Amino acid sequence: MINSISYNPQIYSKQALATTKTNAPNFTGIQTLTHTNIGSCLEGYIGKVRVRKGSDKSDCYLNVFKNYIGTNEEKYSITNDFGDLIGEMKIKIKKILPNSWERFDHNNDPSHVFVDELRNYSNPTTPYYKQGLEYMKDIGTRLLQIAQRRSDESMCLGNIKLISKGESKDWYKNVIGMVEEFPADSNNFGFKFRIGNPNSMILPPHNKEPLSRLQGGL
Repeated sequence: MINSISYNPQIYSKQALATTKTNAPNFTGIQTLTHTNIGSCLEGYIGKVRVRKGSDKSDCYLNVFKNYIGTNEEKYSITNDFGDLIGEMKIKIKKILPNSWERFDHNNDPSHVFVDELRNYSNPTTPYYKQGLEYMKDIGTRLLQIAQRRSDESMCLGNIKLISKGESKDWYKNVIGMVEEFPADSNNFGFKFRIGNPNSMILPPHNKEPLSRLQGGL
């Protein structure tokens, strides 16, 4: 790992509050990631995202932190103002050059951002739930929107990929709009076969804009 810098979420959360008061637009009072070039941000606190409380679906704002964890690898963490880790994900930016051997179809750019370890620690229905956290909705959605923004910024055309856990696959398909990268096909005898991992998911072109706007977007 290179460029890895640890941070204390509690310290950064206090800094986030101060930054919000001094630098946020006057008409909202809250500095979100709506117009932020995330790739140009340094490590540490980069802004807030709007999510919904699971109890009454009222809006609240959580802090987002960025860390470099390797070459073209980044980690994004979401915390509350008490420094509790609510959600996180790791991404790897994979930009395929036109003359690369990996680019089998030269009319199709396979560049993408690969999403790994997407977690909402406040969701009690997942195996990653941390006891005592207030349930927050839209954590996974906001993290995927960050991954999509990074894909756009890195000239990967908004393409994102991930390997879904079995219990999350329906959410990726029905809420996010992702599809299987290797769908099952039928041969001439009616038997279905598949080449590749059935849990490998991609975001198709027609669902890129809907994801960017989901729950109001970043």
